[in-house]
Amino acid sequence: MIEPQDPSHADGLYAALRDRRIYTFLDQEPPTSVEGVRERIERIGRGAPPGTGQTWLNWTVFDRGTVVGYTQATIDAGGVASLAYVLTPRVWGRSIAFAACDLTIAELEALPAVVEITADTEEGNARSHALLRRLGFQRTHQAGEDVFYRRPNRP
Repeated sequence: MIEPQDPSHADGLYAALRDRRIYTFLDQEPPTSVEGVRERIERIGRGAPPGTGQTWLNWTVFDRGTVVGYTQATIDAGGVASLAYVLTPRVWGRSIAFAACDLTIAELEALPAVVEITADTEEGNARSHALLRRLGFQRTHQAGEDVFYRRPNRP
């Protein structure tokens, strides 16, 4: 259901991410071209800029062979992985996001350097709050409209 993101996923991601409802709680706009999506995949695939101490990981999410979105994580030098996910509204409410994030979390927990997984969402994003709680995240704090969660990696 997830696989490491590759430029060959650009057509599917472009189609999946065009719906404006996705961007209600995101600080970005829908993609404007397949080529733009491909360029982004290639850019992030090269990794974080040197000197940041970060590692970037990105997966494409599939449902029955069709691209429906992506998950990603930024891991900082201290081993804290920040989880993010974006899926097309066509699969909202079908537990696809749960399954994709659960698989992503398993990938992150398999990395010895990851000690904690965090995520954040906007205060009004009820779907994301419910998803994060279902995934075992606990709310830690709020800063403005942003609500932060954490999920310990290992006991």
